[in-house]
Amino acid sequence: MVPAIMLGMGTPTWADQLVAWSALFSAPLTLGLLVFAVFAWRTAHSTLEESRKASLAAQRAAEAAEAANEQLRRDSVEQTRPFVFAEVIPGLAGVTSWDLRITNAGKSSARELTLTPSKWSDREDTVTQSLRELLETPRTLPPGCSIRTLWRIGPPEPGHHTDGPHEMGMDERGQVRVEYRSDDPQHAPYVDVFDVNTHGAGLWPVPEAGPAPDGLNGDLRKFYRLGQTLVRRVGELGR
Repeated sequence: MVPAIMLGMGTPTWADQLVAWSALFSAPLTLGLLVFAVFAWRTAHSTLEESRKASLAAQRAAEAAEAANEQLRRDSVEQTRPFVFAEVIPGLAGVTSWDLRITNAGKSSARELTLTPSKWSDREDTVTQSLRELLETPRTLPPGCSIRTLWRIGPPEPGHHTDGPHEMGMDERGQVRVEYRSDDPQHAPYVDVFDVNTHGAGLWPVPEAGPAPDGLNGDLRKFYRLGQTLVRRVGELGR
């Protein structure tokens, strides 16, 4: 009995051999699967990271494109906006008169245009009243157009006399506030302030009227005077 038992214990059966071979082959296979799993995880992680970077780059590109579009929109608004300015210039009514010229130098119409002087004159004369009505009435000023109105009539020159008031209209110093809108209803109103000083303005050039008609008489002299006036008025319009 003893030898039989020892023989049975020393010789492995086919089942034992199958288990042994299975264990022998399963270890490398398990290791290979583990390596493959690690490789797959790293590949998936790398792919996910690249996808995240691509998504972030796309988001930044979209933000940059949106910012560029907004800048283009702003540039377009600035290039096509109205631009109204006011200036005091020598008047068409004579040497002592001054006109206010309101000009739209922009590319589109100025809507709801109003002007407000920093201080109205204490004189309630015809010039001041008509000027107040003009400036306080909202209006539309097309591009490239201007409005010219009488601003001030100063004291007469030495040696000249007048039957009416010596001064009419606005004072010699001041500012005027210009407010208007563009065609874009969402854009805030444009507001600018301009100096409108007639005092200290220096010497303004006056169109030449030609020589005095000393050798002319009668209707010929009147016709010459009329021509002088017309020439001077045409010259004033170009200023």
